[in-house]
Amino acid sequence: MAVPRVDVDPPLPPRRLVAVEPDPPEQPPPPKAVIPGARHFVRTFLKFGIAQPLTWASSAALAIMLPHFLGASNLGKLGFAFGLTLITGQLANLGVSVYLTKEVARAPERAGTLTGSALAMRVPLSLGAALVAITIVSLGSHSDVTRTVVLVLSVGILLDAVRAVVQGTLQGLHRMTTLAAFPAITGAVYAAGAAFALTRGAGVVAVAAAYVLGQASGLTVSVVALWRTHSHLAGPSWRLCRMLLIGGLPFFVWQAALAVYGQVDSVILSYLTNDAVVGWYVAAYRIVTLPIFVPTVLMTVAFPALSAAARDSQRFNEIVRRAVQVVLLTTTPMALGIMLLPDRIVHALHWSDSFQHSVLPIVLLAPSFPLVAVDMMIGTALTARDRQKQWALTGVGAAVLNPTLNLLLIPWTQLHLGNGAIGAAAVTTVTELFMMVVGLILMPRGVLGRETAVWALRCLGACAVMAVVVLLLRGATIAVPVVVGALTYVAASLSFGTLSLSDVRAALRHVVSRAEVAT
Repeated sequence: MAVPRVDVDPPLPPRRLVAVEPDPPEQPPPPKAVIPGARHFVRTFLKFGIAQPLTWASSAALAIMLPHFLGASNLGKLGFAFGLTLITGQLANLGVSVYLTKEVARAPERAGTLTGSALAMRVPLSLGAALVAITIVSLGSHSDVTRTVVLVLSVGILLDAVRAVVQGTLQGLHRMTTLAAFPAITGAVYAAGAAFALTRGAGVVAVAAAYVLGQASGLTVSVVALWRTHSHLAGPSWRLCRMLLIGGLPFFVWQAALAVYGQVDSVILSYLTNDAVVGWYVAAYRIVTLPIFVPTVLMTVAFPALSAAARDSQRFNEIVRRAVQVVLLTTTPMALGIMLLPDRIVHALHWSDSFQHSVLPIVLLAPSFPLVAVDMMIGTALTARDRQKQWALTGVGAAVLNPTLNLLLIPWTQLHLGNGAIGAAAVTTVTELFMMVVGLILMPRGVLGRETAVWALRCLGACAVMAVVVLLLRGATIAVPVVVGALTYVAASLSFGTLSLSDVRAALRHVVSRAEVAT
């Protein structure tokens, strides 16, 4: 059910009818919701693409450094602390930032008033959430190092609360340059700070501090960008806070469920196994999620556009179908390549022999990557069509299914295979499959249908051709199967019709064109 829009402006008093009173000057019309065209999507994707090499380099550096310097046990402590603070941080969420993006995209003139009230809500809640995380770790049987790491990362809860509101407004206003720069800035500062600390003998606490420093740096850039757009934010309004609270509740349910089933595996692993097993799982997860930028970028760009096009079925359906095709076209071969070369990747990163236990979890986690990408697009489309309540209930189902299966499979795989991370990895993929099936059922008719299913099968056919080539070259230096496999996939995609030269030419035209979006 759609959340009713609330007019936050008080009614104007009736004007007195005085003959000599001059007519007031005509006010310019408020900004209208903009439905971006294809050129906007390509240019925005290009902006993210320009920043992505720095993000990749930072992620790769962290993927090499953290397991090497920290070892499995300390990496497990860090993974547990991240999981705990991300889960408790949802107490400050309330779904406000997503609802904010949606409302700003539909009514840009209200951005300043909505942002001020959203900040007034989230900042106090974030302090309470940080206190909850600190209390939980203090009452448990955790080491002093783990407690200190959670204390440091609790500062990140406050930073993330402000960041979510600021970036939610910028996203609704289609100010994508800052959003594109944020992960590059935070990742670079995090990686540089961690490298500086680790090479001088510091440990996991210093790594946590480097992460918080990175978040603070990215937040500073985002605040400056918002200040330039809206230098005068309105003070908090009880009426607006109430509207944001009610409107954001479905998003809160979904995001809280996402945090639970996305982070609870590390927490359960910590309690049922040991820090080393958590470290194996965290290392595997880091490898699989390296290319997550593709669906993240598309979701960031598509959400305000879909919100603005919610009443234009033809345009809405076109955006959703193209977004799903792009994420499948890009993420499926990446996931397959990771599945085929997990041990080679671990060796190439120069991890210690202990992380050979991460190989099978990598194989089991890799299929979840394209499923996550499709789920993100489905959730974005449902939310833009005001079906966030149904999607939130799906998230609740996943939040129940995931820990239930983890409580069964983690002890079993730990007992029989000596590696509870195997069970956690399998459960993650099953959970994402569950989300995708339910999401497709909830999707409005005519958005994704038989045509999309046939397209997906052709995409899998191109991946199968690539897999044969990668397997034949698996014994060579890892760069050989990666490069040749990628070229083979492009050629196979052209042959199977999932990629066309006209698409490439159209994208290039949009990139080089200087014309403004006219929609």
